[in-house]
Amino acid sequence: MLTRILTAIAAGAHWMRTTTAFFICAGVLTSAPGRTYNVQELLDQTRAVYAALDSYSDTGVVVHEYGTSSQDQHTFNTSFKRNPRGFLLDFHKQGGDRYVIWGEPEAFHTWWKTTGQQYDYKNPNNASAISGSSQNTSGAALKIPTLLYGKSSLAAALLNMEGPAVSGTENLGGGRCYRVTGRASDRYSASGAEVNVHRITLWVDAESLLIRQVVEEWTPLPGQRSRLITTYQPQANPALTVDAVRFIPPVK
Repeated sequence: MLTRILTAIAAGAHWMRTTTAFFICAGVLTSAPGRTYNVQELLDQTRAVYAALDSYSDTGVVVHEYGTSSQDQHTFNTSFKRNPRGFLLDFHKQGGDRYVIWGEPEAFHTWWKTTGQQYDYKNPNNASAISGSSQNTSGAALKIPTLLYGKSSLAAALLNMEGPAVSGTENLGGGRCYRVTGRASDRYSASGAEVNVHRITLWVDAESLLIRQVVEEWTPLPGQRSRLITTYQPQANPALTVDAVRFIPPVK
């Protein structure tokens, strides 16, 4: 009797592993009952969720791993209101530097602690306040902000990956997430030359469809690493005050 029971349990476990593998390989994702996506539908729904948010906030950490064992860690927070427009990305670098992007109905602005300079980007030419801030924010400016303003020229750049595929699910940040991998790169508009080719992995919360983590990996030199890990604690439609999206550069 015991042998038959153990055999049945083993067969059931094998069926579950086989079935799970089938759904992942087939590109079909199942969350709560009645919610099923394929990979492209998941990415499209994620875009739609961010584009429909009335407000958003997060706290985050960027870990840059490079060389044989070097590591830098930075922190940031984002606050966003759709109407009236308000936006703030406050990025704090390891070592004490700081870079801020903030938006108001009339314009976007940037401020860098190192130089003490503020730059203003008036409507309608305001997108470069975000698109031109990647280096000073370790890439954070080109991730969630491009989803929040997914209908602008930024066009949800984070999700523009080639060959997206589901590589599994796992718990992250207190909830189950879909793990989606793909290939990302940039192209020069004039020549079409492809640069910055790298592997990208997203962890998308299975319930909220908000992104909880992004890992980007470039081909390193032998024996070295080249990895950027950005982790989020996101909130959809939080109640935000005007002060949450306001920034006044400090006077030196």
